[in-house]
Amino acid sequence: GAPVLMSDISIIVRKLRTAADRCGERWGIGFPEQQVLMLLGAHGPSNQEALACQLQIDKGAVARTVAKLEEKGLVTRQVNPANRREKLVSPRLGAEGVLREMWELYQQLEAVAYRGLAPDEIDLTRRCLERIAANLSDPWEEQA
Repeated sequence: GAPVLMSDISIIVRKLRTAADRCGERWGIGFPEQQVLMLLGAHGPSNQEALACQLQIDKGAVARTVAKLEEKGLVTRQVNPANRREKLVSPRLGAEGVLREMWELYQQLEAVAYRGLAPDEIDLTRRCLERIAANLSDPWEEQA
């Protein structure tokens, strides 16, 4: 059959994405918009290039996602006072309630995903997944 890692991670991603899309329906935002909004809520204003880097998606996808969020009144783009050639994306004041609810729903979803695992198993799982993600950031480059 298919390699276990590929199969299991594919199932987990599909199920989490489906649940996230359902969560976002109440605000009319899909998974990509949720990712950008949650990142901005957690880390504050950012330029689109940094968002693309953190989410590991191309700049064009980030620009389209930010434009959708801007149309929905959830983010603003303003000139960066430290570098007038770039714009910073920030969550709007009205996005705080959406962010809070999304955060609570994501925490509930994570609790369901980790159900039956001990805290040390959850910690090990997180560390393993972080390492796997790092290994696959450039799969043909040897990792230290």
